[in-house]
Amino acid sequence: MTVSSKEANRMDAGRQVWNSLEICKLIATIMTPLMVFVLGCLIWNNQREIIQRWEADQVEQRRLGDAASRERERIREFRLLIYKEAAPMLDEILSYHFYVGRWKEHSPLDIIEKKRQLDSLMYSNIALFTPAFFDSYRAFMRQAFRAAGNHFGESRIRTQAQCRRPHINQDTERWIAHFTHEDTRRDLCLAYANLLGRLSEELLLQSIRMPNQTDAEKLSLCPPIYDSERC
Repeated sequence: MTVSSKEANRMDAGRQVWNSLEICKLIATIMTPLMVFVLGCLIWNNQREIIQRWEADQVEQRRLGDAASRERERIREFRLLIYKEAAPMLDEILSYHFYVGRWKEHSPLDIIEKKRQLDSLMYSNIALFTPAFFDSYRAFMRQAFRAAGNHFGESRIRTQAQCRRPHINQDTERWIAHFTHEDTRRDLCLAYANLLGRLSEELLLQSIRMPNQTDAEKLSLCPPIYDSERC
């Protein structure tokens, strides 16, 4: 039995439709995992770049941290060398005011010369210390000495002349002019304690960092204040 032309056309159309659906299904089956793979690659590449940037940042931070640590250690070493030179002179100035230690071995000019040496040492290394430390240093020096106020004058020691004697063959009038005849020992002691507290900060010496203290506690650490009227 023969098939009419119309039926043959319908069968051809059906086969074409079926073939198109199958092709679409096949493409969808292939494209879905392909798209998932492509998206996965893009996400992985993005995550890998993020991880690489994070690792690079960590390396850079460690490098900067190590460099900063080495720099702090170098500065600490320089400061410690300066302090080793300055400490004996600071102590002798303090001892001279408090009439303790080897104060009798020093003349007023000796003490004023120590001020010059200290100023030369500290100001030539001012870049190695913080402004807070130099404020403490200047406060100590202001309590220890009276500045001349001009370029040709001489600093004077802010202490009394009692109990002190000029050296042999020394002009008494010129000798006594080196003193201001004040008694700044209490304020000098507080300034010295503050200077040492700042110094422990500058040297990064956590173990000897001085806690916040009252004035009475600071004064208790200084030499006794002898009555200079009873020589």
